[in-house]
Amino acid sequence: MSSNEAKNISSYQSIAKNTAMLYIRQIIILVVGLYSSRLVLNALGTDDYGIFQVVGGFVTMFNIITGAFTVAITRFMSREYVSDDPDDIRRCYSTALMIQTCLGLAVSLLIATVGVWYVKNVMVLPEGRTGDALIVLAFSAASFFISLISSPFNAMIVANERMQAFAYIGLAEAAVKIINALIVFKIAHARLIVYGALTMLATLLVLLLYIIYCKRHFRECRFMFEINRNMLKNMFSFISWAFLGNGSVVVKDQGVNMVLNYFGGTAVNAARGIANTVSGAVAGFISNFIQAIQPQITKLCAIGQNDKMIDLIFLSAKCSYFLMLVFCLPIFKNLEYILRLWLGYVPDYTVVFLTMTLLESLIQSLGNPMIYGILATGKLRSYEIRLTILYTSSLPLSYIALRSGLPMISAYFVTAALTAAVHVLLVLQSKKTYGLSVWAFIKQVITRVTAVTVPAGLLVYFVSIPVGNRFGQLVLETAFSVAVTGVCVLILGLKTAERNALFSFVQNKLRRKKENQ
Repeated sequence: MSSNEAKNISSYQSIAKNTAMLYIRQIIILVVGLYSSRLVLNALGTDDYGIFQVVGGFVTMFNIITGAFTVAITRFMSREYVSDDPDDIRRCYSTALMIQTCLGLAVSLLIATVGVWYVKNVMVLPEGRTGDALIVLAFSAASFFISLISSPFNAMIVANERMQAFAYIGLAEAAVKIINALIVFKIAHARLIVYGALTMLATLLVLLLYIIYCKRHFRECRFMFEINRNMLKNMFSFISWAFLGNGSVVVKDQGVNMVLNYFGGTAVNAARGIANTVSGAVAGFISNFIQAIQPQITKLCAIGQNDKMIDLIFLSAKCSYFLMLVFCLPIFKNLEYILRLWLGYVPDYTVVFLTMTLLESLIQSLGNPMIYGILATGKLRSYEIRLTILYTSSLPLSYIALRSGLPMISAYFVTAALTAAVHVLLVLQSKKTYGLSVWAFIKQVITRVTAVTVPAGLLVYFVSIPVGNRFGQLVLETAFSVAVTGVCVLILGLKTAERNALFSFVQNKLRRKKENQ
């Protein structure tokens, strides 16, 4: 084995280890999230749950921007860790914290003005619930500000590749969520307001845990009042472009949510909220994997190893899609039964909304690693402008579709088509920005994911395992789906070097376990 191959395998093993930690975290969050969502839906009812989704969603949409800031700050911190200068890292952390605080205050002011106007004048609410909706808006705005402040601490953990921290803090977050759901389920009055307050307190607790961890483990996590003007300018410019692009994602997701509320009321928002809960939980597995990849992509770009960075992006794109496919196939096969088992009562539109949301997530999973390649170079302007034009068009197009009398699902077809167009743009922009080959992407990624999806999808769809009860059938068919998808990935989805890296990682784990025994 050559030294380069050994380094690649070591890198893959590091990524696999970090992904495994985040994967365990996400499984727990998924189970807790689905169970707590059922409790909250049953406790609040369709109308109050819909109010929380659309009002909280008006603020939650800014959390997408929070995630973008975390990615942007992680990019700067990862590059500073390559230089290994503690003072530069401390300045980067301090600059990021100042920017986040200023932006948080600005967005909070926006929510306090535009948000209140929207709730009072535009939102379709049940009679007499405007006051409750405004209180939920205030709690949601506070939750957003707290989440924004946590971004520099998240970025520091990611840049140091301490993914076990996310796993441990995720356990605490999951425990708080289930406690909150049980409290709301048990109380008799003002459940919507109490749930909004508890959600804000949970966000505050998570921030405190991140601060405590970073203070204890990273000596560079010390605020400095010294301002590096050049770093401030570069970081603010980078974040501003990321803000523009992710703001358009907000319009696509939450803007359409508002359009659906306008034409269908809170009951439609409840169905969309459930669909987003499931797809968000599944997509969380992918984001965890990408989170483990991002520091490596940034560091390879920083030292000028573009070929290795592109290889890693191709591998990440495939693995993101395969991880998503493992979850989606059994869900597609048993969707109606899973929803009835989970919720008991399934609001109208939930099945079709969830189907379209998961399909859109599959498309998105292919593009996320390429986005991090563009972020690593810092050349965002051209891509973000085109992204903004495409995604902001979803709001008027969805409005026109529903205004013309088309069914509610037409809004999802609009966003799915625009998502596909954005990913074509992403491939072309990656070619221009860091030399990604379109043909190589088609050959190494698109061809292989298609070769896995077609046989795995057909086998899962047509093979039924009849047993004595429906739940047992679900368990067996899910196991069959995971096994079939796994075999197809190993045989058709991975290159020889990638299989060798995976087998080497498993063998090392088994050997260490045996030695410890």
